[in-house]
Amino acid sequence: MALCIGMFTLWTRDRARYLIIWSLGFFAFGAGSLLITLRNQIPDFLSIILANVSTTSSSVLFYIGICIYFKRRCTWLYCMLALLCIEALLLIYFTYVSYDTSVRIYIYNSIQVLIVLMTLATIFKISKKAPIEKNPELLIITVLFLIAHSARIIGTPFYPAPQNFLASGNFQTLLAFGLMIIHISYSQVFANMHASVLNDKISKALLNAQTKERQKVEVLGYIGHDLRAPLATISSYAALLLARADEDQHHQLQTIQRSIKYQLGLIDELLEYTKSELQPLAVRPKSTDLHALVQDIADYAVALSSQKNNRFELRSPDLLPLLVLVDGKRLQQVLLNLLSNAAKFTSDGFIELYITCTRQGQQCDLQFTVSDSGIGIDLSDGVDIFGAFQQVQAQSGSTGLGLFIAQHVVSAMGGSLSAHSALGKGSSFSFQLTLPQIGAGMSLLHAPTASEQEALWAAIAPHLLEILALQQLEDFATRGQWSDIQSWIDEHTNDTELIGLQDYLLESLDRFDFSSIAALARKLKTG
Repeated sequence: MALCIGMFTLWTRDRARYLIIWSLGFFAFGAGSLLITLRNQIPDFLSIILANVSTTSSSVLFYIGICIYFKRRCTWLYCMLALLCIEALLLIYFTYVSYDTSVRIYIYNSIQVLIVLMTLATIFKISKKAPIEKNPELLIITVLFLIAHSARIIGTPFYPAPQNFLASGNFQTLLAFGLMIIHISYSQVFANMHASVLNDKISKALLNAQTKERQKVEVLGYIGHDLRAPLATISSYAALLLARADEDQHHQLQTIQRSIKYQLGLIDELLEYTKSELQPLAVRPKSTDLHALVQDIADYAVALSSQKNNRFELRSPDLLPLLVLVDGKRLQQVLLNLLSNAAKFTSDGFIELYITCTRQGQQCDLQFTVSDSGIGIDLSDGVDIFGAFQQVQAQSGSTGLGLFIAQHVVSAMGGSLSAHSALGKGSSFSFQLTLPQIGAGMSLLHAPTASEQEALWAAIAPHLLEILALQQLEDFATRGQWSDIQSWIDEHTNDTELIGLQDYLLESLDRFDFSSIAALARKLKTG
């Protein structure tokens, strides 16, 4: 009866038809069992006929619930109902005409065996069309149910049932207790089956939500892409009109152009978002010149460090492989994010990139460490500095995505980013990557000095001064005008001697690091 109440409670929550049928099944077995225990205190019709038919009907109800659960027709239902009628008639005969307890046991258990065999046949049929791997215990418990009733038929000649077999303590009592245990097991099986249904619903709902979310992002991407074309057309016509406009019209057209540029900037942000959502992080290793990659990063690091009068140093005491299999763009992205963070939170100090290498056969364990003497971070507060949008200093002007992106990329490359820091004592971020080496070439890394790096940028400066666009670049970066900076790069860095500058600007733009672009523009203006 307790199992009936539990199953009924589940039904009140989810209103699944099979739950109420199973609840009635437990009620029928409980009511029949209770009537049997009242033998000699109530009429035989209640304690024998009604009690046995009631417990048998519980098996029929279980069968109906199983069919409803698996959405199958109750093929054997009419046969089972006929068996219930036959059982009732035979029990009446051997109670009122020819009183025989053992024969009643044979009748009751034989009918149960037939019903259980029909249930097993249905389960096997279901398993062929809709495998029941999620609920194998259903088959196991049903087989045990069949064994228990069969054992009672076989054992009754050897252990006849007395007038009150519940009090006899013999084989009959043991099997009666076993049947109750099996019913308790059935309740667990049915509960697990219902839980599987709920899990499937949750999975489908989650998949549906993810699909809809992706569709929304795709729609945003389509809208952003389609909005850009008419705005570009409007901007072009505004530029044509501006060439022939008088003073009053000139001001109005400039207002239109500023508005268009602002709208294009917003659209670019939208497209950047959709791009990141629709194209998840992918790591594509390929043959990479490690020395050239690190030296490029060092070139950028000098410019980053000079923003707040910091000294950059590249150190690598070990022999490094010449060629490794790695996604160079992703590795560069991580190191530049870490170096950019160091530059933001350090003034009049130092920033260092330290690289060590341990060779293991055809693989190398490369340890990268970016250290600075900046303000440091209090890690004792339990702040997740690698979480998205976690800003260490609100006045930094950063989005708080740098460390989140770096950690995400390092994890995708098979490493883990760790941090060591203390307030006022600087910070150190490190990660290790195990990379396959291509060839056997190993050499020390040439670390350019700060003066050499300054000379490199100084060589670029005259070209830019001839363009007379540095002020415009600085203005774009100061206002965070992503689209305008992209156009500026396309227009002014086609010279082969400016490829290094182009790469630096594009990398900074990808990270939305407008402060670095503005600082570089100011530096190049002064030569």
